[in-house]
Amino acid sequence: MLKTIIIDDEPDAVEALTVLLSDFVEGIDLVGSAEGIKSGFDLINKTKPQLIFLDINMKDGTGFDLLNRYDKIPFQVIFVTAYDQYAIKAFKYAALDYLLKPIDLQELRNSVDRARKSIIENNVLDHQFVKSIYKDPFPAKLALPNLEGFDLIEINKIIRCEGQNNYTTIVLDDGKKFVVSKTLKEYESILVHHGFLRVFQSHLINTAYIQRYVKGRGGTVIMTDGAYVPVSRDKKETLLKVIKG
Repeated sequence: MLKTIIIDDEPDAVEALTVLLSDFVEGIDLVGSAEGIKSGFDLINKTKPQLIFLDINMKDGTGFDLLNRYDKIPFQVIFVTAYDQYAIKAFKYAALDYLLKPIDLQELRNSVDRARKSIIENNVLDHQFVKSIYKDPFPAKLALPNLEGFDLIEINKIIRCEGQNNYTTIVLDDGKKFVVSKTLKEYESILVHHGFLRVFQSHLINTAYIQRYVKGRGGTVIMTDGAYVPVSRDKKETLLKVIKG
């Protein structure tokens, strides 16, 4: 059983999440709820939870203000938020888990399963990195989940990403490769702001690492790592504009 608390200043949201956790999610021991940063901090010290469902914006501060009180976060966090594109982008950069209100039951179960796995594997993400990402809509680093925790990589060192079903292979300029269980579409939504272009269904490239373009129906780009990447016909014009400046 995961000892769990909810920190949210919306009573209706707390009640709805409580019902879902109590009636439809296995392995949850819900030991309390709080409506803000101060009361939430006190509840954490009292109950020592393993998992916290944490709202972002509350009357006396943000969920990040609460995390700032810890040098090392001793629990797993699932952020719960209304639709906030800025916040969601931050969560994607940091590989954090979040749920949108109103909460979908299957997404809730999936998040709890991921939290349980992280607790078993003792995965902890540096909250200083989390804070810096929340303040910057386009941070310079990306967190890639692995079996032990996370690899933090510099975005400008990524040459290309290749998708296959629900996995993405990320290739760096030093030859390192990371295989991550996220779709290429998820990384496209992040990296498009850093000069990346999806030139084919399964290929997302960093245009700064294009070495050569070969003409064709769509054409082919040769990357600095020697990879030949096909270009779809509908992306050809966009790519050529980028290449020609």
